[in-house]
Amino acid sequence: MIHYLKIMNFGPIKDEIEINFEVADGIEKDAYEIEMPDGRRLLKLAYIYGANASGKTTILNAFAFIKKLLSEPLTTKSEELDFDPFLFCKDPLINNSFFELSFYFNGIRYVYDLTFNKQVILQEKLNFYKTAKPALLFSRDTDTEKLLTKIQFGSTIKAPVREKDLLESNTLHNNTVLGAFTKTNVDIPELSKLRVWATDTFAEDLKFGTDAIISNAFRIESSKKFKAWMNEFMNRADNQILSINVPSLQNQVKNLLNSNILSEKDLMNVYGNFNNRNSKTSEIEIDFIHQTSQGEQYLLPLQKESNGTQKYFSLGGQLYDLIYRNQFKWIDELEGSLHPDLMKYFLQMFLMNSNGSQLLITTHNFSLMADTDFIRWDALWFSEKNEDGTINLYSAADFDTATLRKDASLINAYKAGRLGAKPNLGSPYLSN
Repeated sequence: MIHYLKIMNFGPIKDEIEINFEVADGIEKDAYEIEMPDGRRLLKLAYIYGANASGKTTILNAFAFIKKLLSEPLTTKSEELDFDPFLFCKDPLINNSFFELSFYFNGIRYVYDLTFNKQVILQEKLNFYKTAKPALLFSRDTDTEKLLTKIQFGSTIKAPVREKDLLESNTLHNNTVLGAFTKTNVDIPELSKLRVWATDTFAEDLKFGTDAIISNAFRIESSKKFKAWMNEFMNRADNQILSINVPSLQNQVKNLLNSNILSEKDLMNVYGNFNNRNSKTSEIEIDFIHQTSQGEQYLLPLQKESNGTQKYFSLGGQLYDLIYRNQFKWIDELEGSLHPDLMKYFLQMFLMNSNGSQLLITTHNFSLMADTDFIRWDALWFSEKNEDGTINLYSAADFDTATLRKDASLINAYKAGRLGAKPNLGSPYLSN
């Protein structure tokens, strides 16, 4: 689980900001939180509110950027890292960027520091805490003139010297150590465990749309458990939806791709290439069986369902993974095409049924803020752009009682401007 992420000089973020999932003092325990083995309590869900272009998405992009660095390393020395530093200054490339990520995996807390620029991973350090005192797993420095990497391994890594040397030589100046490990044939058990975290537990953004829909279709056909779960998931959102039917998806795919030699593995992975096949995903048949109050049943293709139903269907498989696999995911503007009550219900299902997963969302759904029985102050974050283009990030729990009384209405305080993070709008009358 994620403890916190500190971000500096990344996109519109100039000075260090921090998104923190640790529970604030004085808040009673509920379904939002889970306790770590060391006693620290972490939130399973956090929200970021703010005006458009206020940096909300940048925070999600920071997680995605780290994920990519750790699991999808660059393959050539000439490639640059895919990000921009803070650009609203005279020399934007002179300052380095920095992340500090604290997370838990298999009950152990890790703290990962990363310093980088467009061309080079300059420094890395990964400490872990089996006691109150940190222990080094590895640290890394890059010679910026020779563009060579030097890795120091902690005493807990017992791998042969030749294995360590091979990993060091394969860690390009634009690779992280864990990223290089994914493409290096060495056996270092401590790093193998963290590769599982980086590729699976530290999952990805929640996706809705074609890829997620086709992925769900494959899973419905191949797993009775998943199909039963999706049937219930959709029925809870619309009680007229009785079940989902995916007729012979393998034959559908073979027909669409004009191929009769696809293996099972090909079939399970082919949806990733569908967008390069003349957008034929719209031809995949996924039928919803509706039952009326008179007991009559009718088939309705997914393409004829509402945008909200299609989006909700695409989210189902990802909620399933959050419940049955411990993962961290994030999503930008979850509320799109979803009724506010349905969005809240989705989040409630996540909170009530997950045990070790986390979800970070950005949203403009202010009805959640008005529901004091549902939302927690320490789970509520605000992103605000300053006049110089920099970003502030702060929690509702950061306000003192002079600004925000404990019994105050969050939505009223926000509307009144006491919490900031609102659009700075002028008169609706145009000058010409």
